[in-house]
Amino acid sequence: MGTRIYLVLGLLIWGCSNHTELPVQYHQGYLAQPTRVEAVAEAGGIVVSWHLDSAANVSGFVVSFTDSAGVVQTRSLEDAGARSYEETSLELSPGVWYLIEVWAVDARLFFGPRSAVDTLAVF
Repeated sequence: MGTRIYLVLGLLIWGCSNHTELPVQYHQGYLAQPTRVEAVAEAGGIVVSWHLDSAANVSGFVVSFTDSAGVVQTRSLEDAGARSYEETSLELSPGVWYLIEVWAVDARLFFGPRSAVDTLAVF
C-alpha cells in the first residue's frame, strides 16, 4: 500500500513538472543584430554608428545609453535605413562614461537582439 502511494505521488509530481518542450523560437534570426557599434564624442554630442547585415523586417532602432551611475536612457529611431544617431542632450563632462547598445525594432515594436556594448569615456 505504501509503495503505491509513493508511486502515485511520484507520477503526479512528474506530470506537474515545468520541464516541457518549448515551441520553436520563431523570432530567432527575425531581426538582425547590429554590429560594429562605435560611439564618438564630438563637439556638443555623441555620435553612435553601427552596421546591420540585413534590414529585413526592421522598421527602426533603439539606442541605449547607460551612464556611470547606472541610469539608462533610450532613444527611438523610426528609420529602417538609419546607421547612425547623434545625441546632444547627455552630459559630456570629464569623468562621465556611457555604455551604449543598439537593437533593431519591427513594426510591432518587437525588439531584436542587442548589439555588443560599446563604452564611451569622456576625459
